[in-house]
Amino acid sequence: KQWYQRRVAITAGIQWGGDYFFIYAWGFTFAFTLAIFFIYMDFIAPLFDKYIPVPESPLRTAIENLAKSINFPLTKLYVVDGSKRSAHSNAFFYGFYKNKRIVLFDTLLDDTCNPLLGLDEDGKKKEFPSEEEEDKKGIKVTFKQKKGCTQEEVVAVLGHELGHWYHGHVWKPMILNQFIILGMFYLFGILVKNKQMLADFGFVDEQPTLIALLVIFQYIFSPINRVFSALSVFITRCFEFQADRFAVGLGHGAKLQDSLVKLVTDNLSFPLADKMYSTFTFSHPPILERLAAIREEMEKKKEK
Repeated sequence: KQWYQRRVAITAGIQWGGDYFFIYAWGFTFAFTLAIFFIYMDFIAPLFDKYIPVPESPLRTAIENLAKSINFPLTKLYVVDGSKRSAHSNAFFYGFYKNKRIVLFDTLLDDTCNPLLGLDEDGKKKEFPSEEEEDKKGIKVTFKQKKGCTQEEVVAVLGHELGHWYHGHVWKPMILNQFIILGMFYLFGILVKNKQMLADFGFVDEQPTLIALLVIFQYIFSPINRVFSALSVFITRCFEFQADRFAVGLGHGAKLQDSLVKLVTDNLSFPLADKMYSTFTFSHPPILERLAAIREEMEKKKEK
């Protein structure tokens, strides 16, 4: 029943839009995207995770100094309790114009720079997960496995993230994607009225909109999407290398290397990948490629 209702709604929308259907469809998509950008972090994300303001501390001072050095309009600094769901480490920024916020995953911080989130819900010091190994005599020995980055490494990671802001890596792909979406809707508007296309699939005397949708999206848009997806990944990889160079330019190259090694270890990421495959598949280059590029950039900086 739900599928039938959706089919009727889609068909009615296409017929109602007429020749300008692609504009209405793109306008709705654009408005929905903007709405998500405005409301997700402030109203939706807090429903699932706890965002704690970072108190006055050496870590907060170091991050604020980094932001001031490149005129990043930092207004709020949070740490999110991502450790309750996974051990994945991350940091990101969000916000429009001069209302930027930075969010750090608690898994990104080690116990040497964590001013608040080294405490559990009862206010007690969190213990790092322990592992067991056998010594030479075959006796199991338990040791604590420390995870996370030091303050200097966290600042280096943020130097990379703010490189995305400095070079416009957020709004550039957003604008490109809107042009792609508009073009796809325009092409769809043309193809959905193509009688010959449906006649080739055996529908000579009728033009069922649902069949046209299946044909266009499965047989025409599918290869086009593959091309755009590969192009998007390639552009994103270029952005990652550019953000790394930005962090090196700020003087955080060595610490960025250290942090990347720790993040790959903590996140259990595999460091090796085929170069051709990763170029058009991995949005983030493998760590060995990034480390080599960072070393090359550091050498260039020394020569200047």
